Amino acid sequence: MKWTKTDLIRLPSGHLHFEEKFSFDKSTFEKNSRIKELKDVVVKGDGSYDDVNQRLYLDLDIKGTMVVPCDITFELVTLPFHTTSSEIFSFYKDEDPDVLEAKGDVVDLLPVVFQLIYMDIPLKVVKPGEITYPRGDGWEVMKEEDYRRLKSEEMDPRLAKLKDYKPQED
Repeated sequence: MKWTKTDLIRLPSGHLHFEEKFSFDKSTFEKNSRIKELKDVVVKGDGSYDDVNQRLYLDLDIKGTMVVPCDITFELVTLPFHTTSSEIFSFYKDEDPDVLEAKGDVVDLLPVVFQLIYMDIPLKVVKPGEITYPRGDGWEVMKEEDYRRLKSEEMDPRLAKLKDYKPQED
C-alpha cells in the first residue's frame, strides 16, 4: 500500500480510510529465525493528511496469522496476532524520532506493517499439547520441574560417606 504526496493532497477533506489484505514474499523470511510465514494479514486504517505540515497521520489495526518455530522442538506453530499503532509520516526531514520519513514523495506502508508484526512476535513459543523433548547421546532436554525434582533427590557427593556412618554405642 503506497500513497504519493499528490494522492494525499487530492483526498476529499484530507481524510482516508482503507482496508487491505497484505501478502509477504517468501524471501522475506529466508534468513529470519523468529518467523517463518505470515498468512491472512489484513490492515485497516484511518488517516489524515496535514497539508500545512506535510504530514500523514495514520491509525493502523493489523490482524493475521504468523507461523513461528517452537523453542523446544523447532516444529512450526501457527499463532494469531492483532496489533494497533499510530504512525506519523513526514515529507521532509524531521528531527522527531517518532516521525517516519517518506521516501521521496511516497509513503510505503509495507515495511512499517512488517516491523509492527515483527515486534509482536512472542519471545518464547511452545507448541501446545504433549511435547516429546529431544534427547541424544548423553544429553536430554527436560522440564524444569523434573530437573528440580531430580536435583532435590540427588545427594551432595561430599556428604555421600555420611550415609554409611553408624554411630557406635558405648
